[in-house]
Parts: sequence; C-alpha cells; structure tokens
Amino acid sequence: MSISNDDNNNSNDLLSSISKSLPQNNQSQQSLSPPLELQIQYETIARIILPSALASLGAFFLFPSLALFLSYLINDSATFAVLAVDSSQFIQNFLTVTSLTFSILVGQTYYFMYQQQEAVFVSLFGEVTEAKSLLEQVALVCNGRKDMYEMCLVAVKRYVEEDLKKGLGIEPAKLLSARPMDDPLEIIMYLTSVGVPSSIYDTVRSLRQARARRLGALQRKLPPAHLLLLWLLAVIELSSFPVLGAGTQTIGGYNILTIEGCLFGIITFGIVMTLNVVGELYTGSGGAYNVDSVLRVMVKGLDEELEERMKDVTKDLTSLSLSSGEQREILKREVTVLPSPSYYPLRYSSTDLDSLEANGI
Repeated sequence: MSISNDDNNNSNDLLSSISKSLPQNNQSQQSLSPPLELQIQYETIARIILPSALASLGAFFLFPSLALFLSYLINDSATFAVLAVDSSQFIQNFLTVTSLTFSILVGQTYYFMYQQQEAVFVSLFGEVTEAKSLLEQVALVCNGRKDMYEMCLVAVKRYVEEDLKKGLGIEPAKLLSARPMDDPLEIIMYLTSVGVPSSIYDTVRSLRQARARRLGALQRKLPPAHLLLLWLLAVIELSSFPVLGAGTQTIGGYNILTIEGCLFGIITFGIVMTLNVVGELYTGSGGAYNVDSVLRVMVKGLDEELEERMKDVTKDLTSLSLSSGEQREILKREVTVLPSPSYYPLRYSSTDLDSLEANGI
C-alpha cells in the first residue's frame, strides 16, 4: 500500500509540474509575440537605415575634400573650364551609362529575389498543411499504442523544431544531406510500418516533396560575388560627382561644394538603402522581408496541438505505476525536444541511465 501511495504521489507531482510548465510557456510566448514581431521590423529598419545614414553623412563631409583634392591634382585652367560646364558631355554620358547599368542589374536582382521569397511562402503553406495531416494520421494509426504514439509525437516535434523552424537559417543543401537515420520522418515510417509501408507513406512522401520545394526555394541562386559587384558598380557611379565638383568649385567656390555635398549625400543614401534592401532579401531569414514572422503564425496551431497530444499521452502513462526515473524521462520529453535518438528494432534507447524503454509495441 505504501508503494502504491508513493507512485500515486509521484504521478500527481509529475502532472502538476507539467500543467504548470506548459501554460506558463504558452502565456509567455503569447505575451512576447507582438514585441518580437515589432522587434524584427525595428531591426530590419535599423540594418537598412543606419548604414545608409552613416554613408550619407560620410559622403556629405568627404565631398568637398575629394573635389578640392582632385582640383589640386588637375591644376589646369582649360580642364577646369571643360569640367565646369561639361562641354564635352563625356562625364554626363559616363554617369548615364553607369546609372543605367546599375538600375538594370539592381532591378533584376530585386525582382529575382522577390520571386524567390514568394516561392518560399507558397512552399511553407503547403508544408505546414502536410505536417498537420501527418499529425492527424499518426494519431489514428497509433491508436491504443501509447509508447509508439509518444515516440511518433516526439519525431513530429523534432521535425517542426529542428527542420521547419530552424531550417530557415541553415544551408538547405546541408539539411538535405543528413543521414536517413537522423530524419524524424524516417523514424515515423519505421515505427508505423510492418513489412510493407503503412498508410502514412503517402502523407510522408507529400511532406517530403513540400520540404524539397521549400529547401529549393531557400537555396541561394546568386553567389556573394554578385552583391560585391553591385556595390562596386555603385562606387563607380558615385565617383563621377567629385570630378564634376572639381570643375564647379572654380565658379562658385567652396560654397557650391557644400550644396553639391548635400545632394551627393542624398544620392548616396538612396543607393546604399537600395543595396541594403537587396541584401535583406538575399539573407533569406531573420528580417521583415523574410518569412520568419509569418512562419511563427503558421506553426502556432501545430505547436499547440502537439503540446496537447503529448500532454494527453503523458496523463495516460502516468496513470500506470512508473518509477521516478521513468517519470522524469516523460517530463523531459514533454517539456523539451529530445536529441536524435537511436532506434533499434522496436526499442528506444537514450544516453540517460534512467531512460524509458519502449519495447512493448
């Protein structure tokens, strides 16, 4: 009688600890959701505006010095006369050609990356839908098999946390090159199939196809050298303005250089801001131009359903006479995402000494 009372007390303590931990996590996540979205917006604006403003101020203060330094190097009245009115139209043609080339390349790059982000959005909607279908089918197939149901839920949770959420900041080729034994979807297929693939096979295949579309959309198609070339082209375009300033200073003096420096700073601000926006699209994750905030909303319902199902399984398991070590293992599975387990024939093993072995499937 004393042993059974101790087991019941341990089970009650376990359920109370789980019930206290999960709602607090949900409430904290809900309270932090709006500030986190605003934080992403503010961080994106800061990454775009601050470098542009610093470059604009630097261009404003450096323009008169650059113009005077070029005039010191030229030091020829006839050359100053040509530069002052640009009678040969050479510098004007130079600025027109570089501006046109820059606008075409930047515009095409922006359009291409925006299409890539659109493909990521579409693929994520399909992948989250397939993940919800997989969770429902796992609940049907594993009905009455609590141990297998728990391991399948852990595998789905691993897929959502390690692949779907964190996969945006990892190189897609590295995710796809992972070993099949480390794939949570492969674990689900192994647990639910006996001899031949189960009815979950079609859903897992559709989910893998959606995952492949998402990884293919996230894969960078342009090399980093492309952005470096765009920055180099921007520098070439801006280099024509100090040359013109070297000629106009012979007419208006230093005051005209101050006015031209203001205009030069504004132009620099616009060019740097445009390139920073292209860089945000190129990054793929972590900004307002990416899918991070939308993905958090999409998987919110899936996370809540996973937590509820795992909590129900834990309640059923704790109704049995379990040791304290087994109860701690169940609590560990409930609150956190387990590392990649090693699966032997119908047996789960972990590095912990008091792990729960599920070999009665």
